[in-house]
Amino acid sequence: MKYPITVTADGYALRRPRIATSLAISDTWRFAVRHWGLLAALAITFVVHAPTLRYFFAGDDFVVLGSIQYLGGKQYLIDTVRMHDIVPNWRPLTAVVYTAEWQAFGLNAAAWRSVNLAVHLSSLAVMYTLVARVTKRPAIGAVAAIIFGVSGAHFDTVTYITALPHVLATFFLLASLLAIVSYAQDGERNAAAYWLSFALFVLAFLTNEGSFVYAPVIVAAYALFSRRWRATPLRLAAHAIPFAALAAGWLAYYEAFPNPQLKFDGYYWGSHVFTNYAVYLSFIAFPAHAIPLTPDATRWAIAGAVAAGSIAIAVRGPNIARVAVGGMLLAILPYAPVSIWTASRYTYTAVAFFAPVAAIASYAVYDRVRNTHSLLRVPATIAALLFVATVTGLYGWQTYAQDARTGRSTDRWQLLVEQLKANYGNVPPGTTIYIVDGPWTNPMEQYTWVPSVARALYGDAAAFDLPRGAYAQDPPNTDHALFLEWTPAGLRPVPAQEVVAPNPTAKAP
Repeated sequence: MKYPITVTADGYALRRPRIATSLAISDTWRFAVRHWGLLAALAITFVVHAPTLRYFFAGDDFVVLGSIQYLGGKQYLIDTVRMHDIVPNWRPLTAVVYTAEWQAFGLNAAAWRSVNLAVHLSSLAVMYTLVARVTKRPAIGAVAAIIFGVSGAHFDTVTYITALPHVLATFFLLASLLAIVSYAQDGERNAAAYWLSFALFVLAFLTNEGSFVYAPVIVAAYALFSRRWRATPLRLAAHAIPFAALAAGWLAYYEAFPNPQLKFDGYYWGSHVFTNYAVYLSFIAFPAHAIPLTPDATRWAIAGAVAAGSIAIAVRGPNIARVAVGGMLLAILPYAPVSIWTASRYTYTAVAFFAPVAAIASYAVYDRVRNTHSLLRVPATIAALLFVATVTGLYGWQTYAQDARTGRSTDRWQLLVEQLKANYGNVPPGTTIYIVDGPWTNPMEQYTWVPSVARALYGDAAAFDLPRGAYAQDPPNTDHALFLEWTPAGLRPVPAQEVVAPNPTAKAP
């Protein structure tokens, strides 16, 4: 027999699952060997940020939670789209995600934070794929991913509930860049990749309206990685039109309508823009301690070095470095006009662009040293690994330390929720809960945060925490009011007259 049968059909059927399992294990092993840098970056990033999953909600998180519970999901979304909500921005897609999370998780903060961390880890994978694709060096992609993953510059962002717009928009932006670069490098044969890039850009904009500034970055990526438009310049204009139209349309709307939802006191163009750029540029490279409000001499020097190095690598480096430098500068642009505060979350997307720049520059130094002499290859590789490990350790340490500090501040909000729930399972609609001498008396917190906690728990309710003297000076209306006094054992109900009546000048309710 020319082709002898060595196994029966039944025997082959029994072997097929084993073959499939063996092939799956083999493919997984090959992937792990080739992309071990990505897997290491994902694992380290998860370990650094995992402790934050046990933290509760922060005070301003309750502004969102309370709004959804009070208005209902549908009305909350309508108010967000119409800019009638109390959050100073326009982020309808983020509102959709918040509403879905509230329905799924309620007050389970760990679940909310897990969503943010999952998106952050996904951004690492996209960044690695993009950088490794264009540089042909998985090592550069891995270094960029680990820098972005554990950077202390966004210590209070990755799992911070209401920082989701920054985290989610950055994922969409990186994915948009990957799609447009793939489209350009593949000879523009797949039009779906181009439209996918635009759709992802739209999603980034709907997630965080400040993302409109990245339209030039995506168009530049197409221009740098595509060759077909050079023979027909109009082709570049045609590809740029959808991105430019969205960005120009939003900018025109923003300038034409002075909506207080978008323009608030303390947001304007002035000399503080330059100092804010110095703060942010220095902080993304040297994220030590909390982000300052103004730069000192050291931060001016670091910012100058980052700016000079970025210009140099944009001129002499690969195209992806040019895209990244432009993206880093534009990422800060929407937040530089804020004169009354700085925030680490404002650097999140900027770090996503800084990381490839730093990785490319570091690899260029390593490559030059190891190719100087054959005897330097092993020492150069060891030194490079130690350098990456050191930077990762320092960044990860700052991230952990700063996250722990802000995480401890959430304990007081968890205490407030637990104490309110312990005293009142439900309250009548329209109830105001007055807390006497509690630990939540910060004036800023009385504006929206403390009232929003009551809304998140009870819907149509509010809460305020004031010193006892404040009730004596300006007694509140006791109709539909409940009073809780802070004691060493926690909050305990007290009669209204015990708080208000002792003041002889109290107003009649």
